Amino acid sequence: MTKSSGLLVAFLLSTAAASAQTTYRLGVRVGGNLANTTEKGTARTIINASSSSSKSPIVSGQVGVVLAVERGKFAFQPALLFSQKGTKIKASNTIADPTTGYEFRRKGHTTVRYSWLEMPLNVVYTLPGETGLQVFAGPYVAVGVGGRARTTINNSTTDPGSYTEPITSYSSKITYGRDETTGSTASIRNFYSRRFDTGFNVGLGYRRGPVQVQAGYGVGLVNLYYSKAGGDNEQSGNNRVAQLTGTYFFK
Repeated sequence: MTKSSGLLVAFLLSTAAASAQTTYRLGVRVGGNLANTTEKGTARTIINASSSSSKSPIVSGQVGVVLAVERGKFAFQPALLFSQKGTKIKASNTIADPTTGYEFRRKGHTTVRYSWLEMPLNVVYTLPGETGLQVFAGPYVAVGVGGRARTTINNSTTDPGSYTEPITSYSSKITYGRDETTGSTASIRNFYSRRFDTGFNVGLGYRRGPVQVQAGYGVGLVNLYYSKAGGDNEQSGNNRVAQLTGTYFFK
């Protein structure tokens, strides 16, 4: 082997080794959530009474820091985020007086926002070529650190001789744990949630230089409200979150 050939081989080997080196970058992330919880029960009817409920998404946000451990086309991106999730609950109840036939009606909605300290552990793969397109997936763990539920109720009655307050509203903090009085993780006036959640995220992304944009979907595996002591509860469910985030990595 000539001297020039040896230098060429050494150069190629050093280039390959450099391309396979592991790099570390710290970044900041901000994003929006379209959050909801699954619905376990929607309606029930008993003698002289009926009720129904439904859920819809809320818009919330997330912010935090990300560490990118990169090697070739793969990157491990653990993050620590403050993320709000929740749901909007609409419910109605009708109770009929079996003697007079008059009805008492109650319709209300509650916007529930849970605050989580979340750690997603995503593995990101950048597709071949210069497109910058990515796919990612990974588990997450989260702990509840706060939140609030705001409720407005509209009351009415068909009984002309009876008066009921037309509108009532209240706000309450989220309590993490279990209501020791009823043994349930949800009640009418107070909203209880299990303290810990875990699940997984999947999605697509785009990376150009220090900027990364990702669209993902998070599936919670923990039933936040159900407890064996409390039995079935119409407000029980799991976290479901569509996410759109932007991350800037420092050099």
